[in-house]
Amino acid sequence: MKRYISYFAVLLAVLLGAACSKDDSAAGSDNRTGVMAMTVSTRQTADTGEYDPLQHQTVYIYNDEGGLLRKYTSKEALPERLELLAGTYRVAVEAGEEAPADFTKRLYKGEETFTVKPGETTNAEVVCKIANTVVEVKFDASIVENLDPGYFVWIAGTDKFDEAEAESGAVPALKFTDEGTGYYTLPAGTTSLAWMFRGTHTSGKEVEMENMLTEVKAGGKYVFTFRYSPDLPGYIDALLIRVDTETEDKDDEIIFSPDPALLTEGFDNDELQKYTSGEKKYRIMAFAELKKFTVSVGDDSYDLLTGTHEGISFSPTDKYNTELTLSDAFFGGLPGGDHAVTIHVEDANGGSNEISTTYRLQGLVPVTEKSYDLWANTVTLQVVDFTRSANVTFGLCGSDGQWKYQTGTSQGDDFISATFAPQWQESTNANGHTVYTRETGTGVVATHGYDYKVTIDGTEKSGSFTAGAAQTIPNADMSGWSMTSGFAYPNAEGGSFWSSGNNTMTKTLCTSTDVKFGKAAPAAKLTSTNMLVLAAGNLFTGTFAYKSFTGTVQFGQPYDFTVRPSALKVKYHAKVGTVDKVRTSGDICPYIKKGDPDMARIFVAIVDWNAPHQVVSAMTTTKGAWDPEKGIDNVSEGKILGYGSLWITQSTEGDDMQDAELDIVWYDYETRPSGGGYSLVISCACNAYGDYFTGCSTNVMYVDDFEWVY
Repeated sequence: MKRYISYFAVLLAVLLGAACSKDDSAAGSDNRTGVMAMTVSTRQTADTGEYDPLQHQTVYIYNDEGGLLRKYTSKEALPERLELLAGTYRVAVEAGEEAPADFTKRLYKGEETFTVKPGETTNAEVVCKIANTVVEVKFDASIVENLDPGYFVWIAGTDKFDEAEAESGAVPALKFTDEGTGYYTLPAGTTSLAWMFRGTHTSGKEVEMENMLTEVKAGGKYVFTFRYSPDLPGYIDALLIRVDTETEDKDDEIIFSPDPALLTEGFDNDELQKYTSGEKKYRIMAFAELKKFTVSVGDDSYDLLTGTHEGISFSPTDKYNTELTLSDAFFGGLPGGDHAVTIHVEDANGGSNEISTTYRLQGLVPVTEKSYDLWANTVTLQVVDFTRSANVTFGLCGSDGQWKYQTGTSQGDDFISATFAPQWQESTNANGHTVYTRETGTGVVATHGYDYKVTIDGTEKSGSFTAGAAQTIPNADMSGWSMTSGFAYPNAEGGSFWSSGNNTMTKTLCTSTDVKFGKAAPAAKLTSTNMLVLAAGNLFTGTFAYKSFTGTVQFGQPYDFTVRPSALKVKYHAKVGTVDKVRTSGDICPYIKKGDPDMARIFVAIVDWNAPHQVVSAMTTTKGAWDPEKGIDNVSEGKILGYGSLWITQSTEGDDMQDAELDIVWYDYETRPSGGGYSLVISCACNAYGDYFTGCSTNVMYVDDFEWVY
């Protein structure tokens, strides 16, 4: 009986140096050396969690005199190609672990001789057979029926059983409390298995028997079946445990056999291939019928077993070898730049292999996500030119229909490129601070489409691209709401991006409403409240805490900006009245007084903060009040890079929501918000100066559908 447990493939394909070109980086050109190409793979069923001897494997390579040339202690350590002098060699393989006695650990060994001959390919198959003495224990139903639970059997590699020796590990021994299989490495000269059975009969009688099996050998399997027998007179007094031993060859094997090999012909696959014309050849060496054979490049994959493909041909050269050729027609369909061409094969034995070659082609390089930086608003256009002497001019055209041109610059590695960057216009905001805006039509912005072209020595090539996708804002449509301590919370359950001043004292500063958009599209309703002092309706990104008539706002949330916005779009509707509540002592609002027209406000700030910014409003004090319009450094947590602001000074006419775009101006257009830091503030307030408890107590504002504009 043979039981194959797994398959471990090692291709031992010995190639004469004369069969390889000088570019093969393989054998020498003197016909004295050859190459042993080794491909290692494991062909096993899905992992069952059982012991895998292939996780512990060693490969030895010896010369014909028995000298050790190489030793590899893992699959990963085996080289794909090993240069050897022509001659005879021996490969020995071990898989598993050697243990005196173990229920899982086992060892397999095998070896094979192969010869490196000029002009020939030699293939070696190594069959590794188990090196242990294998013992299987079975308990007949008569044991279970007549003996109490707790019976067991010791089996030890010795000619006389000694329980103390077995317990201490002085001899290889295993204690079987249930049916199972054990693996023994018997000491030199040991050819016996001694056993001792012990249990208790259901009547209470102790039962113990021992015996020995002789002439055991490594690689053999011995099945011990224990039965209870009342055959002798006396029944209880003469209990007999009968042991049936069944000996068989233990043919669990690990077979080392070839996986398909993929070899380049005339070039070194580890090197970049600069392709201009001609044929590129590969050799596929397989020892079973090919069941899958594909060539892939980019998003395209060609199945060579199901039809013909332009520029790709293959044909068998002998029983084991197939030649694959890629020609001009194949490469002619590819644009300029670097392309990974991958060849994948699978054979009928379950073996597989693949090889990938990087080819560099001349011409215009397509624009991909790697070509542009949508925070910096730049795009780099490239061509490949091996001569580096071409006169190259690039052009870029956006939705305005205006072409911008740049002369290409050599990068010193076959690439000629030009980067199109934005131009920034300088101005001064209402508070006298210098701010910048991107000049329309310069650089690239997200979601916009562009045409591009290049003229190389009078020859023009062109392409087009769309610069990435828009980023979204969490719960931007205000559809997610949950309850916290009995009041509305402007996030879906488990969310924490938005917050408001809602608390157990004021539960209506920010609520969900379907008045404006219907039940399928709720908006946030901000309502100011007279609580002896003004409580301003608000919604913001950050957190809020209330204690003892003191509200603490933490402005800011982490946001991974990959795309620079030019504006924040929002829908709003507002009712704005006259200031009727003011703080009369302490930190009195310096910007507005009782009887003045009140203002609502929405603003966005893109920041580079190491922590959220805290504003604490108490009955008579306001600490940390800030305004992004007042400069880049007006908070201590870091820079305000850019902002957009909408001051709402009048009530909205009618009942419809209004569209507004808050154009973002930049104090600093070069700094990118730090990853993991706090980078986004959005603030909506019925009363622009509500942090001073000042404003109109009847103001109401609706907001919805926050969206970046690019």
